[in-house]
Amino acid sequence: LLSVTILFSLLVHFTCPGKIRCQSSSKCIKTTERCDGVFDCPEGEDEFRCVRLSGRNSVLQVFTSGSWRTVCSDEWRAMFGNLTCKQLGFSSYVNSIDLPVESVEDQFRRHFVSVTPSPKSSGQMTLLQQLINPRQHCTSGNVTTLKCVVCGLRPSYTPTSRIVGGNASVEGQWPWQASLTFQGVHLCGGSIITPRWIVTAAHCVYDLLSPEFWSVRMGMVNQPLDSEGILIPVEKIIYHNKYKSSTMANDIALMKLAKPFTFNGSVQPICLPNYGEDFPEGKICWISGWGATVEGGDTSLTMDYAGVPLISNRVCNRKYVYGGIIKPSMLCAGFLEGGVDTCQGDSGGPLACEGKLWKLMGTTSWGLGCAMKYKPGVYTRITSFLDWIHMQME
Repeated sequence: LLSVTILFSLLVHFTCPGKIRCQSSSKCIKTTERCDGVFDCPEGEDEFRCVRLSGRNSVLQVFTSGSWRTVCSDEWRAMFGNLTCKQLGFSSYVNSIDLPVESVEDQFRRHFVSVTPSPKSSGQMTLLQQLINPRQHCTSGNVTTLKCVVCGLRPSYTPTSRIVGGNASVEGQWPWQASLTFQGVHLCGGSIITPRWIVTAAHCVYDLLSPEFWSVRMGMVNQPLDSEGILIPVEKIIYHNKYKSSTMANDIALMKLAKPFTFNGSVQPICLPNYGEDFPEGKICWISGWGATVEGGDTSLTMDYAGVPLISNRVCNRKYVYGGIIKPSMLCAGFLEGGVDTCQGDSGGPLACEGKLWKLMGTTSWGLGCAMKYKPGVYTRITSFLDWIHMQME
């Protein structure tokens, strides 16, 4: 009975009823202390994940007083854009654009904040949430959108007419595609999102965490690796701490390169999607990689690609498909009749969808067989892990 009482007391203590527990300690803080501009947790994690870009237009939002609020363009300055991009983990800032409130999605037309310059904002301020004031409406009638990196473009590609049923790629067609090599051998794919960060799958790196054995090759289409491709060593590997190989839950990882690289026509980042951004069921998105072209075969010498339609989780969880094992943080794409799919060696590579810009909507995770009937490819849903990605980059 005593042990049960002690256990219950510990559970109550660590769950912080009505409060938030710091990840770095057992300290409990008030919910209103999250993103209030003051570091209350020992490692300051209560001030992480406090800004985000939302919706189709990259509307800037700040978390304050327990909810997300849209940032008005009133008194907005470029220096605030630099500050915000750094909070999101980017080393660059491109621009901020004002949009009329009525031109953005309904959920961003209420609960506003303005950013007020202060004497300290010339250099001492490090967090956007230290400069905000709640507003009922935007005086200017405009909200702020933000762009931290030029991404989702294919500047050197002119369209011509593990991918099973795919086509051979040409240089510059998928400039964000990376080859992750372990001791010089292609093992998985990855997606370039900044000059130093690559998104891939946790199952690619889970048992191979020593960065000195890894390198990343970009800007090439053929294997063995083209001499003109860019090869950069890896400095750090981070996989999601809740990744489970038994269920493939949270199958996402990041690689930080030992040095940044310069983008060119053949090497470009793909855009991360924004919060709440999605593409409709049936939308044709694109997979690419050097994976096997038949199940159980060798990896391809040429980067292949194919178009696959997005499948809703409702359909993907039907009994004759995956029978309920697809989690909300997973995304299905492919043809239920089979014929086109990612395969061995494509793991970690991109599921790219084209809107105004190309967006990384998924990372190749798993499937049953390759291109089998009623067994479409399953991808890690990137929008479910934006917080995690930005927190690691931050």
